[in-house]
Formats: sequence, C-alpha cells, structure tokens
Amino acid sequence: MATWVWFAALFCGYQAAVLPPHWADVRRNPCAAHPKGWLMLYWPSDGKCYTIYKKGYPCPETQELSPGRLGSRTVAECKCPPGTAQLPHTKTCHKLFQRGPCRNGEYFAPVEESFNMRGERQGMCVRPQACADKTLLYWPPDGRCYYRLTQGPCYPGSILDIGDDGLANCTCEQDSPHYWQADGGCYAHYSRGPCERGQLFLPGARCGCEAHLPHYHNGTKGCYELDTLGPCPKGHLFVISEVSEKGSRAECKCKNFHTRASDGACYRLYTRGPCAQDEMISRGGRCTKVPCGRGRLYVPERRRCYRPGAAEPCRKGEHLAFDFDARPALDGLSHNGVCVCGTTGQPCARREVATCSNRKGAVVFNEACYIQHTQGPCSENSWIVKDSNGRVSCQCRPGISTDDCSTKLINS
Repeated sequence: MATWVWFAALFCGYQAAVLPPHWADVRRNPCAAHPKGWLMLYWPSDGKCYTIYKKGYPCPETQELSPGRLGSRTVAECKCPPGTAQLPHTKTCHKLFQRGPCRNGEYFAPVEESFNMRGERQGMCVRPQACADKTLLYWPPDGRCYYRLTQGPCYPGSILDIGDDGLANCTCEQDSPHYWQADGGCYAHYSRGPCERGQLFLPGARCGCEAHLPHYHNGTKGCYELDTLGPCPKGHLFVISEVSEKGSRAECKCKNFHTRASDGACYRLYTRGPCAQDEMISRGGRCTKVPCGRGRLYVPERRRCYRPGAAEPCRKGEHLAFDFDARPALDGLSHNGVCVCGTTGQPCARREVATCSNRKGAVVFNEACYIQHTQGPCSENSWIVKDSNGRVSCQCRPGISTDDCSTKLINS
C-alpha cells in the first residue's frame, strides 16, 4: 500500500509540474469539470470537450485534435498526426514517403519549412532520386539506395521490389520465387533467410549449400551470407577476398577500424579489447597503456590527449567528441576522440572524405563524398561519374540527350 501511495503522489506531482496552474480552473478551462479533464480540449464551436489526440470529429476525418498556443492561452487545433502531412490548402492527411495523392512513380515528401507555419505539417509530390542502376532502388524514408530483391530496409520475411505505384515497396507474394511456404515469408536468394546455420536460401525456394558458391567456407563446410559475421570470430566480416576465373571466394577479414589480436579475434581500435584493465588495443593488435587521464580522449593523429569539446586538435568550426561509432555494449569503452561539426555531433565533411575510399562505389568530388552514378550535386538528368583516368565530373545520364541535360552543379 505504501508503494502505491508513493506512486500516486509522484504522479500527481508530475501532473502539477507539467500542467499550467489554471488548467484545473473551470473558469479558464471548461474541461476541468470532466473526469480526466486534463486529457481533454475545449472546442468553442459546439461548446464541448474532446479527448486530446483523437482523430476525427470535431476535426476532419484524417486529422487529430492537438493543443496549440494563442498568446498565453492553450487552444484546440486540428493537425495531421506524426508521419503524415497535408497538401497546402487541403484538410486531408496522407502518409509520408508513400504515393498518397501523387502520380504513379512519385511519393509524398515532407516540406520541412512548413512545420513551423501555424503548426501545419505540409507535404509535396517528388520523384525518387536516381540510383546507380536498375539493380538498386531508392528508399525515400532514409534517402538511401538498396539492392532490389533483398531485405534492404524491410522487416524480415519481406523483400524490396517495385510496387504497382512505381515506388520501392516491402512486399511478399505467394507466386514470388522468393516465397517460403513454411512461414509465409519472402527472403533474398543467397541470404540465410529461414534456413539453418551453414545453409543459404537458394533459387528454387530451398535451403542448401554448394561448394562452388563464393559463400562456401572450407573450415566449416557450410555456406554463409556475405558481409555478415558468418563463420568468423568476433570483430570479423565474411567478405569476398579473391576474384578469379575459377570463381570468387570469401574469407574472414577484420571489420573496418578493427585490428586482429593474438587470440584471433578482431577488436575496435583504442578500446580495451583483450588487454589489461589500464590498457587499450592499438594498431598491429598491440596492447598499450591508456595514455589519457580520466575525462580525456586520445587523438591518434596527434598522439596526444584532449578534453572533450576542445577545439585545438580540430579544424575551425569543429570540436572533439566521443567516437559514437563505437558501441560500448559490444566494443567496450572507446578512448578514441573524433572531430565533429558544430552542435550537430555529426562527422565533419573532411572525415567523410577521408573514409570515402572505404565505401563501395564512392568518389570524392569538390571535397565531399558521393556515391558514383547517383545525382549527387549534379543537375537534373545528370549524374556523378569517375572516368578511366580517375577524373570525377557530372555527366548526362545514358539515354538523355544533351538538350535535356546540364552537366553543371545544382548550386553553380
């Protein structure tokens, strides 16, 4: 009983803290007389109270009742729920990143500037960005390209493909060659899918392993999905390492920014790894004493330690921050310090350029990193290309005449 009394007191205290003092005053909030009146808003047109964030009447069918501000007063407003938006001068809300009210092949995208205008969430119809080739599909929610007929950004049991709306969709059809009848899901070929460890989901909707596949691992006599841990020790990826006329082969390689230690596992640089309490693992798999005191970060390029937030080891407009690519639960505490830009905490452009060569199909252009054969900074109907001499430029896309294409930059 004592616990319940304490919780009730805490909850009431929370309400008092987050609600304005006049909220319980019937003269200023007519809904205060109703049970749970603090969860209701007054609608002047009919003089009634309605539950907050409820869709439909008194709002249009697809909008919800939300609190707004009019001077110092809290008033009821009709707004589009999160994840939806409306066309200007309309009251109907449509889901973002889907076709919605748009033409076939277009999707409904948010207009970010509109979120601060009278609380409205507005959207507009746009065409998906071009990917490198037809094997890739553009996924509007995160602005990335994924391989067609793979899981991509979809939930397990569905695959990415072109839908009837002309956009990338997560789908699974019973007549698909990727369909697995046992659980009703669809899986990418040569992924593990619904199969046991050491087997892959192969064409013909079957689980198996064949020695001629690049996914085959001699040590375990099994097949594993590429670019995953596969049969490898901690910190590795099972990746293609040999391409020849006899066929490709995959093997275990340390992940990027990892090093192999004497125990055969790979650990993220400048974490403890397999080392002693006051040590960290450095390049070459060596255990070295942590050079920094408490509250300091190590900058490998300078071989010195700095306070988080310091500007000295970074360029103008940057400051030192923790390495957020490290995962403490898996990698352990990282002593590595990285330069981030402004208050966003995002890696700076120069760091992205420095790691650009590690990204498949990426090129450096105007001191920024882009994926080759995407529009990038180029004008409409052109894309960024690297020629045989290593020169990177904007070129007209195949099948587009020079009259309909400009090789200039968007902001030039």
